[in-house]
Amino acid sequence: MAKTHSKHNFDVCDFLLQDGRFYDWVITTAFYSALHHVQEEIFPFIDKDGNSYSTFEQYFSKSRRDGNKISKHKLTIKLVEQQINGAGTLYRQLHDMCRTCRYRNYIVSKKKANVAKSYLDKILKLSASNGD
Repeated sequence: MAKTHSKHNFDVCDFLLQDGRFYDWVITTAFYSALHHVQEEIFPFIDKDGNSYSTFEQYFSKSRRDGNKISKHKLTIKLVEQQINGAGTLYRQLHDMCRTCRYRNYIVSKKKANVAKSYLDKILKLSASNGD
């Protein structure tokens, strides 16, 4: 994984998992590592109409200008489902786990943190094999 932002979050996720005190942050860093990684993998991107986008931000801005009210997270989920075979459900579940631990319940079990990390690992493998 040569991506700087996603690699940073991946390393923090590993560190926190080994530390064992902040499992809510394991999930959060796993999700944000996945988010940056999939955006870096998908872009540059050419949509079905032949429009080219260098970055996710360009694609999101165009979506907003076209009147779509979709959030950045939901748009990323949609792109992952369309562009990275087999990663959509894992990415959506990781997103949902992150929202739950950040906004509803920060008390997270080691088992759930390990599940989040396994989802991240699977997403990374699927995106790496996506170009094959």
